[in-house]
Amino acid sequence: EIAKAKKKPAEARAVIQIGIVIGGADGDFDASEQAVVREACFALDLPPHEFDL
Repeated sequence: EIAKAKKKPAEARAVIQIGIVIGGADGDFDASEQAVVREACFALDLPPHEFDL
């Protein structure tokens, strides 16, 4: 589903930023949560390092 945002860079980045916010909502953006968001970056053709992942 998230791949639908792939053609729209602003939306793709928003998807990743939302994932980061949700992952850190409990105060701890742990390694497994980071890995999921990193996978989303790859699905959207965004470099994970752009989001410090």
